[in-house]
Parts: sequence; structure tokens; C-alpha cells
Amino acid sequence: MNVAAAVAGLALAYGLLARREDGDVATNAADHERGYYLTAATLTEFGPDGAPRIVLRADSIEQRLADQNVLLSGLTLDYTSPKAGRWTVTATQGRLPATAKSLLLSGGVLITGSDARGSPVIRTDQLAYDTTTSVIQTAEPVAVQFGKHHLEGRGLRVVLNDGTLRLESNVNGRFVP
Repeated sequence: MNVAAAVAGLALAYGLLARREDGDVATNAADHERGYYLTAATLTEFGPDGAPRIVLRADSIEQRLADQNVLLSGLTLDYTSPKAGRWTVTATQGRLPATAKSLLLSGGVLITGSDARGSPVIRTDQLAYDTTTSVIQTAEPVAVQFGKHHLEGRGLRVVLNDGTLRLESNVNGRFVP
């Protein structure tokens, strides 16, 4: 099951709840333009071992019927892999296109690892998370902090399953002994 499947499941559940006859659900013109709307939502994808692999929390999640995009605000994504450990990505907003192959994040994007060996802290304004390959990429300016060491560059590619990070161009750094 992937994040897209979880979102689709929530859409189905919302659709069933919205059709109730008891009148608990108020509708207006904007509701007809959205497939579903969730607040304070948590979506979890489990790995083969039954443990959470991806946990997505968002202040709001809204599906737009016109283009089938899913819009998220105030989101936190926790990703865990046996090889790379746990990573947390936060952003002001996100968009999951109808293809559901990548989650596009923007606004104060922050990536942190929980590895005690000194995982990097990565900051950028926007990035894409490929939900099928678990690769994070951006062509925007990026700042990477490793303990006391600091790197800046343009463009980034992180393969979460391998724990590899590559800055693409204009790389400048400061390494403190």
C-alpha cells in the first residue's frame, strides 16, 4: 500500500460519510469542487514487517475534482527504512498530482535524519519526493548541515533507501575541525 492508496481509501470513506441521510454534513458550492477534505489527518503505510514505513501527518488534506490533485498543508512525513533509518520531512504545503507518483513539497522544507551518527539537516524551499523510488530531489538552492559542517549548493538528490545525498552544482562548504 502506498500513500496514494491510503489517500484514495480516505476519499472513499469520505464519500460514504458525505452521503449519509441524517444531514450531519453541511454542503456548499465549494464542497462540490472537492472530492474530500480532511483536517488533522494521519496516513500510515506499513512495510512488509508490519511496522510503519511512511507516516504522513497534515493539518489539512483536500482533493480537487477539477484536476484530481491532492493539496496538503502543514505536513510532516516520517520515512523509515532498515538501511537508512528514520527521516522526517516537514513543509508548509504539498501537492500530490493525480498520477500519485511524487509528492511536491514547498515552503520551508526541512529534512532531518534520526541517525545518531550525525544525519544531515537539509533546508530548501521546494522538493519532490518520488513515492515509488523513495528519492527526494530539488533543483532549488539547498543548505545542508552535518554537525558543525555546512554545505550550500543548487540541486539535491537523496536516495532514502541507500542513505545517499548528492548536491548537484554550485557547491560551497565550510568544514570546522
